[in-house]
Order: sequence, then C-alpha cells, then structure tokens
Amino acid sequence: MKARLIEKNYETKDIISFVFKPAESLRWKAGQFIYYKLPHKDPDNRGIIRHFTISSAPYEKNIRLTTKFTKNKGSSFKKALLKLEPGDRLELFAQEGNLTIEDTGSKYIFIAGGIGITPFRAILLDLARKRKIGDIVFFYGTDKHNIVFKDLMEELSSRNPGLSVEYVFSPKKIDYRLLEKNIADLHDKLFLISGPMAMIKKIRDSLVDGGIEEHRIKTDFFSGY
Repeated sequence: MKARLIEKNYETKDIISFVFKPAESLRWKAGQFIYYKLPHKDPDNRGIIRHFTISSAPYEKNIRLTTKFTKNKGSSFKKALLKLEPGDRLELFAQEGNLTIEDTGSKYIFIAGGIGITPFRAILLDLARKRKIGDIVFFYGTDKHNIVFKDLMEELSSRNPGLSVEYVFSPKKIDYRLLEKNIADLHDKLFLISGPMAMIKKIRDSLVDGGIEEHRIKTDFFSGY
C-alpha cells in the first residue's frame, strides 16, 4: 500500500518521527511493527525494505515511524528516509509483532532502552484512549539529554494514576535487582521489554535468574542498533 509523508518532526536532536498517511484504511495492534519499501539510488546490502515499530496508536489512523539517525553513518535506507519531504511516498506492507497487550486487567512492567520506547508510545496512547490504563510501571533507560516523548509520558502519567514512569539514566542499568528494590509483588507482574537485542537479553536473563517465569516476559528488539 502506498503512503504519503505528511509530517516530519524532530523528537530530539537525532531522533525524528515521520508520519505517513496510508492510501487506504489500515488496521494494526498497538505495539506492532510494519515493513517499509523505499526504492533509492545505490542501496547497500540491507536493501530497500526495512521494518520499524509503528509508534502511533491505531486510533491516530496515520503511521508514525520514529527512528534514530547517526551523523555520517547509517544504512542507505535511512539516508533516503531522511531526505523525504512532505508529499513524498513509499510503500507499506505486512504489519506484524506480538509486543501487544492482550489482558488489560493484568499488572505490567514496561521496560525500554533508547528508541525502544516507540511501541510503548503506541500502547499507552491506545490504553489511555480506551480508559484501560491499570497498574503499569514503565522503566525507561536512556541518556538524560535525549529523552524521547518526555512531555507525552509526563502528560499520560499525570492523567492516569495507574501509570508510573521511571527514568533510569546511564550508566545505571535496568535489571532484576533494580526492579526488586522499587517494585512490590514483582513476581505477579507481566513484563514487556523493547530495545537493542543485547539489552533485552541481559534484562531477560536477569529476570529469569531472579525467579520470574519466562511466560511472563514478552520482548521486542531493534535490529538497527
């Protein structure tokens, strides 16, 4: 399906959101990702197709792609993406992924590292819209000078008493020990984790070593890190 770029916004100095309007109505679950096809000159070995989390909630209708750019580095795809201007088009297809909320009555711990916050923007907006934010503690590991969606997270937590947002600034790390110090009934929670693969593995291993049952943990990862 073709989609037209309608907005291009800097979230931080090196993280940009691109908002695309699909040519037709599109359905997805908050937390899923979608594939993008962007033909461009001299593509590198990663090609002209990439997948990114949809950082918009389904009710927003448009597809928001939020990603990080590193000066003078990155794939040919990202360089082509950065050059897009409102009115330019690309192709969308095959929304997938299971980092989604199926049971709004459970107690959750969300954990994100860096750009791994993007699925949680979609999930929290979706839950807030449905008035189903229950018991959620969101731990966000990031650089204190590069906090993505900070204003939105503060607004959501102020309007929803069940949501608590906790920032964990580098060099501190999110692991079982940190969570145990800050959260009661830790073993009754469900965990959603998103971020770089190495970060996810360390956190998951730490949780399992601490006695968290594996079926309570869902993960996503960002292969472009």
